[in-house]
Order: sequence, then C-alpha cells, then structure tokens
Amino acid sequence: MCSVSWLIDQNGYQIFFNRDEQKTRAQALPPRTQEMDGVKVLMPIDPVGQGSWISVNEHGVALCLLNNYQCDNPKAALFSRGLLLKHLSKEISVDGVCNAFQLLTLPQFAPFILLAFDLNLLDRKTRVMALEWNGSESVIHPTDSPLFSSGVDLPQVTATRKLAYQQIVGEKPTQSSLLMFHKQHHYEESHKSVCMHREDAETVSFTHIIVTPQGQEMRYVAGSPCMNLTTEALLQGTHKLPNRKSVAIPA
Repeated sequence: MCSVSWLIDQNGYQIFFNRDEQKTRAQALPPRTQEMDGVKVLMPIDPVGQGSWISVNEHGVALCLLNNYQCDNPKAALFSRGLLLKHLSKEISVDGVCNAFQLLTLPQFAPFILLAFDLNLLDRKTRVMALEWNGSESVIHPTDSPLFSSGVDLPQVTATRKLAYQQIVGEKPTQSSLLMFHKQHHYEESHKSVCMHREDAETVSFTHIIVTPQGQEMRYVAGSPCMNLTTEALLQGTHKLPNRKSVAIPA
C-alpha cells in the first residue's frame, strides 16, 4: 500500500514516496548509511524484515518498492521483498539493477513492482524502469508517474488518487505541487486518499529523494504526511551520503 511520484528535470531527479502499512507493524528505523559491497547506500530499515522499501546510493541509483497485492503469492515465497531491494541497492546503474534482477530466484518473494532510477534519465532517452514480478513471471518495462498499490479496492484507489494528481499537480509537476499531492487527505474517502487512513492501516511515513550530479540526499518524515509533512520536518529529516561522488551528466 503505497503512492509514488517523481520529477525529472535538467538538474536531476526527485522521488516522492508515501509508505502505507498495517497499524500493528513496528515503526521503521530512520535512514542510515550502509556499505553494500563497497557502495554507500542510504535507506530506512524495516525492523520486521530487516530490509527496506526505498534506497539511494552514491552512484545516483535509487530504488523503491511497491507490493503487488493483486497477484497470487507463490507457495515457495520465503523472503522479505525488502531484502530484495536491499540486495539490489548496491548496483551502480539501472542496467546493473536489471541484470541482477534477472538472476534472482523470484519465487522466493511475494509479488512486487520495483522502480529503478539513475542519472541517465536526464538525457530524456531513457525512462523510469519497473521491474515486475507477479508470482509466476517477471517483466521489465518503462513506466510513468504516479503509481499506487493497495491491498483494498485498487481500481477505485487508483482512480481517486489519479484525479487528485490531476487537480493538484497537473501536466507540469513541481517539487511544491508533488509535496502537496503526497499530503492529500480526503476526509470522506480517507481510505482512498494519497495520505491514507483506514481502521487497520495508514500512511506511516513520507520519503523524498533528491539526486543531482553533485550528490544524493534523502528526506524522511515519520507519521502521516497530512499531519507531519512540513518544511521544518523535511529539513530535520534530511540525510546525505558522506564522501559523495560526483556523477557525470550523460552526453
């Protein structure tokens, strides 16, 4: 249960992510820098599965994960999908992510959609890639913003959130309009809102990734965005990768 959108311009790319979870699930640990096979990666940690749903590394590669509730879980599914993202977070390009994805034993995981970003997006010759596993087969394909997942009534949830996107963001997304979109809360249909509230689940955090050729940062705000997503909270929740590597813009 999540909502993700993104913005790409001449300066870099930005990802905006609402994480929705069961109210009984343990609170995530805030972003921290980890070293994965020599690559510095910034990600929050889910203490239940010890993986993550979103990451960015020092090479400018970012990943985010949406659960695919509408597909059947394979009987052999054993491992947390967050561990899959964590494993792939060390790759230095989207091509590397795609190649590593194709080598995975996917029936070990429940269905998901993994989005992969890098600075090759700046040349407008590539698009954001979705690496999708439906429980029986996998496919890699380009995709567009925004995307949603929900364990309840996905068609209606998607329609409601896309309408909110059109009303708030429109055809020319900006950082400010996308931040406003991820705070969107409809009091009469709160289970369909971008900032979602149900009796059993709700939006538990917001993550904002900013990647430029000069560096990478992750802004993390715990709690429901409709109540907690403020300029002050974003500044207080900013984490940057140390010893950042400058990544060249593609020619």
